[in-house]
Amino acid sequence: MDYSVVFTSGYDDDIESLTRGIKSDVLLGTSQGDFYQMNLLTLARISGEFDADKSCFLEENLVILHEITKERILHCVEALHKWGFEQQWKPLTRQQLEKYFYPKEDWVVFTVEVSDGHKKS
Repeated sequence: MDYSVVFTSGYDDDIESLTRGIKSDVLLGTSQGDFYQMNLLTLARISGEFDADKSCFLEENLVILHEITKERILHCVEALHKWGFEQQWKPLTRQQLEKYFYPKEDWVVFTVEVSDGHKKS
């Protein structure tokens, strides 16, 4: 099974996402043509936003990583595949893609192949 990991704002390096501990401009694309937004956070970022006034922390399509880097993002695709993210998450509509993630000319796409539960990338 091939997946596309799309950095919709382009990709230069990991400095900004390492510093901020958050990245939400990444899509996970399937071979069927569906795209799912990944909301990538670190535990440090969550604890920084989680104050005494909050009883819980909720985020759609949340993926928690040790650090937000391209390699960690690509590596998490295998775990998402095994977990069955396509049954848990809703794909973006065409209108959502166009409104929030276009123009496609800015996209930087990496292909991750997952077969028999093992990533080949």
